[in-house]
Amino acid sequence: MRPVYLSHAGLWCAAGATPEAVREVLEEARPSIARAELLGQQVPYAFAAPPEQAFQGRLETGLRAVAATLDLATLPAEAPLCLGSSSLVIGLIEGLPWPLAPEHLPVDDLDERIRQAWGLRNTGWTFSSACLSSAHALDAAARLIATGATEEALVIGVEVFNRLALAGFSSLRLLAPDHSRPLDLNRNGMVLGEAIAAVRLQARPSAFRIHLPALALDTGNLTGHSEDGSTIAAVMAEAIGQARLHPNDLLAVKAQASGSPGADAIEARALRQIFGTRLPAIFSMKAALGHTLGASGVAELAALRFCAEARWLPPTAGFSTRDDALGLIPLAAPMPWERGPVLFNLQGFGGGLASWVVEPC
Repeated sequence: MRPVYLSHAGLWCAAGATPEAVREVLEEARPSIARAELLGQQVPYAFAAPPEQAFQGRLETGLRAVAATLDLATLPAEAPLCLGSSSLVIGLIEGLPWPLAPEHLPVDDLDERIRQAWGLRNTGWTFSSACLSSAHALDAAARLIATGATEEALVIGVEVFNRLALAGFSSLRLLAPDHSRPLDLNRNGMVLGEAIAAVRLQARPSAFRIHLPALALDTGNLTGHSEDGSTIAAVMAEAIGQARLHPNDLLAVKAQASGSPGADAIEARALRQIFGTRLPAIFSMKAALGHTLGASGVAELAALRFCAEARWLPPTAGFSTRDDALGLIPLAAPMPWERGPVLFNLQGFGGGLASWVVEPC
């Protein structure tokens, strides 16, 4: 297997549309605090564009912002496009006049819309597997490069605001009333958000390496993960092993930690199973960026790449009070990051799991 490197990254989200803007929000640990109207109520949501802007406008705005840092002119025509999205064009459908006749339903052509916007002619695949969508797209692209099937690949995660996802999470009472508090004693839910993010992967060495992801599906729970944290721990162990590392070699862990009382506790148990009492630095980006569902894998990876360029790991927005039951205190200030591997964790609704190791070169 060949090493896989990340050469370019772009991100449009609630924290901003440039690397500098995203870094500023992460460095200052500012939580995303905005409101969306849903059935006459105000619920939290991390908007990247004005709420009234339509789907196509949001998509075009986000794609322009992301393309600015991808140098698409140098992307080989044969480099595959691997797209991950949990909502695809649902936002577009919501904006159409109802009721819709079947013959007027729009085609699920998100990948073609991206190609048209960016002037691409490459082929590829679309992955839609809830919150792990862009993680599966990333895994596919990385393995194509690692096995020699391609020299480069473009991975994109898309989650554009739609009311269906917001209503679903709200109906399950999973949303915080104001902002997310990852790993905090007073955590009381997550805040969803939108993002468009992309990374370019390649076999040619660059300043940032990504090891192959470990993926799994926890079937022991219809919505979450095993209460004892064992399935999350198993995936973390596999990712560390694939990078040929020992847990003690890790500088830090980018935790899922969305602010959900139960899910944060399960992840904390998993971390203790892997690291015991010798925990590395822990941080989460969910409160600053919003939980961007299917785009979260690539969105948070792009944000982490921006931080690597500045040579620090971000503090955790929204955290203020230690929870002794978790035994975790996430970073409260930026931590120097010149070298050292970081474990990147993702967990998704429905049991999806992903972990991989990244490191500056």
